[in-house]
Amino acid sequence: MAVTAFFPLRALGRILWLCSALFSLQLQAAAAAFAFLPEQQVLPELSRLEQQAVAEQKQLLLVLGATWCHDSVALLEQFNQPALKAALQQRYLLAFVDVAYLEFGAATMTSYQQPLYYGTPTVLMIDPVSRQLLNKSTVMHWTNAAKLQLAEYQQYFLTDQVQRQYAKEQMQLAAIPAAVQQQIHDFEQQQAKALAQAYLQVGPLLKAYKESGKPASDEFKQRWDQLKAFRSNILPQVALLQQQAIKLAPGEILTLPAPVANF
Repeated sequence: MAVTAFFPLRALGRILWLCSALFSLQLQAAAAAFAFLPEQQVLPELSRLEQQAVAEQKQLLLVLGATWCHDSVALLEQFNQPALKAALQQRYLLAFVDVAYLEFGAATMTSYQQPLYYGTPTVLMIDPVSRQLLNKSTVMHWTNAAKLQLAEYQQYFLTDQVQRQYAKEQMQLAAIPAAVQQQIHDFEQQQAKALAQAYLQVGPLLKAYKESGKPASDEFKQRWDQLKAFRSNILPQVALLQQQAIKLAPGEILTLPAPVANF
């Protein structure tokens, strides 16, 4: 009898030890600060994160940013505030992608049927069941994260504001004929392709400037300002085209903006 009782106790001890170790790992994970990670490290995890988010009835929150970008750093600082961090982890599974000097990030975007990111930080709120981007119409808002107050973070990320807006937008967009939707889609793709080429040209200049420790050259500032003006206008142009498309009379043709010149 004594020997028989010994084994269950030993097994129970092992189970308790494993539970304790697992709980400790969970605490460590919760305590670890959010930080940008290389894209090649995050991409293989996206499918698993989606499945976990579905199982836990959470959404997926992906942030693309860079340590040289003060708005990206500001967003991380807010997200790492203990109260906000805990609240975010209750609603989302989160991943952070380092776009470096504009070399990376495109693969993450195309994973969710988006041609490119148009600024840093880019915050993607993803429904893990449909894999749809819920906040495309307001995604550029967070490129100014350093200027936004904590209350705005809380309202945006901790309420159903985005989901309600998405549902409203989908009802409106359903009225656009498929052929016109394709026109708008192709326009965005063309703009994103031009932007990707600009990233290839300006990215090395950005890296040289940031790593030099010297003031930005006039050439770099001019190129950067041109890039910023172009990328910041892509989604507003898409939104304007969608609003025009909703109002088109039967048989009326949507007029697209002229394609951008090469940078």
